[in-house]
Amino acid sequence: MTDDEIIDRIREQARSGGLPLPAPLEAVAELEAAVGHRMPPLLRRIHLEVADGGFGRWDGALSLTEYQDEPPVLEAYLAWREGYGTDYPTPVVPLLTWGCAIWSLVDFGTPEGRMWGWDPHGSCPRHALFPEPFTLSERLTGWLDGREDFPQPPDRPECPDC
Repeated sequence: MTDDEIIDRIREQARSGGLPLPAPLEAVAELEAAVGHRMPPLLRRIHLEVADGGFGRWDGALSLTEYQDEPPVLEAYLAWREGYGTDYPTPVVPLLTWGCAIWSLVDFGTPEGRMWGWDPHGSCPRHALFPEPFTLSERLTGWLDGREDFPQPPDRPECPDC
């Protein structure tokens, strides 16, 4: 699916009244300044042109401005960085929660928005965060098509802490 097709599909959701209004440019700029990278273009377009969160799996993408029960993206991002420690890959930003402490995150350091997963079940904190074989576009296409592909941690090397 192209970026324009993804945008159109999310706009359909917005027209049905299920999504918030787009985010203000100031909220995008504030997040980008904190991360030190621009938002991947597709995610930036969604937030500025379509909806400030509420899209994606179970309409759960975080808002930049406190749309949902979850904290805004900037607040969540800063908490992730602080909680994870110095090894945290700084351009990786939380996108939405799957529940049970499982998250999908997006890498602002890649123009295509490489996806990351967080699953602390059965692993140590060092191995709970992992890159996924998806881009943001591929992840959104799956969600829009009704697929529930939970983040899947890769096989881990021998780790005495896992």
